[in-house]
Amino acid sequence: MGGRQRQELPGGRLTQLLEAWPARVTWAQVREEDPTVFRQAALGGLLVCGAILVTLLWCLLTFDWPTLLELPGLLEWMRPLLMVVSLFGAILLWLFGVILLSLPSDTKRALAFKGYAERVGLTFSRFGFASPVLGVFFAEKLPGLRDPARVRPPMSAEPPASLFRTTYVLWAGRDGLHPRLQFGIAAHQGDKSSPKGPRHAFRYLSMRLPRALPHLIIDARGNGSLRSLLPGSQRLQLEGDFDRHFTAYVPAGYERDALELLTPDVMACLIDHGRSWDIEVIDDTLQLASTKLRKRSDRGESAAMLLFAELVGAELGHQAATYSDPRAKTPRVQVAAQGRRLRRRSTVWTTAAFIVGIGVMLGYPFVLGWLLDR
Repeated sequence: MGGRQRQELPGGRLTQLLEAWPARVTWAQVREEDPTVFRQAALGGLLVCGAILVTLLWCLLTFDWPTLLELPGLLEWMRPLLMVVSLFGAILLWLFGVILLSLPSDTKRALAFKGYAERVGLTFSRFGFASPVLGVFFAEKLPGLRDPARVRPPMSAEPPASLFRTTYVLWAGRDGLHPRLQFGIAAHQGDKSSPKGPRHAFRYLSMRLPRALPHLIIDARGNGSLRSLLPGSQRLQLEGDFDRHFTAYVPAGYERDALELLTPDVMACLIDHGRSWDIEVIDDTLQLASTKLRKRSDRGESAAMLLFAELVGAELGHQAATYSDPRAKTPRVQVAAQGRRLRRRSTVWTTAAFIVGIGVMLGYPFVLGWLLDR
């Protein structure tokens, strides 16, 4: 395909995908979809009114604002308890009130996604299936330094519990548990001790590739940076405009393999259509992460992600189908252990530098005083 034809076709296809988004979703459609949603929103409005009153009470008890509040003797003795109760009560009322108030808008957003899925031949799930614990984006925890290249467990093994909750998911495949393509919004729901990815919430795309490939991360420079997670020694130097927009990381020794996969056509497609996204190729999956989460981005991001899946899926899928890893026992099927996972940057030195910095800040006045007294 010539350069001129390649540029014209994606533009026309992108216009088609944008036009497939429903022009309007009415509140009547929302009521038909969920007759109770407006009653729940009305209850949310009452809770917000109560939250305003309880917040005002907390301000009176805590700051004597907007006026001085004098309580009877027993209640004055209980003022600290009333302050705590009113604070937590206000927080709960605000939380549940805002959630209930947002339900009509959330249902309207879901109907837009549902209509779009029907027009582009995908299946819609309001609350998606659990995303796999795979790769940097979805907080996969790697073993220690003695086994830096994680080997995937057998198919019969129980997979780790997902740390992310997905919503507004569009997918294609035989079933929702193992779709060949899916995209939606993911939010971390683990506790403080759970592994974490570079972002708490992000819009994602995940698609299957013909075979497993070496671990590859393409970090978009206009979408934040992942260099705090990945050692610079794994950075892949590429020529041309690609390095202006992206930073690529690949396991040591797999630079030539990455160049086989990142052909000029693939890099041109990424520059034209994916320069605001972080991309990860891990095992037989391509994952994409975007920071554009708001409702106003749904139409543009959904169309761009579908176009990206079609273009890069075709380009990278062709390269994957012919890829061979001579280091592996079965080169045409497997990837050698050292190429399966990128090394993560150690947090030991970062933690040590932080502790030293705190120590210097706390000890500086004493050291300065000792020097001045000599």
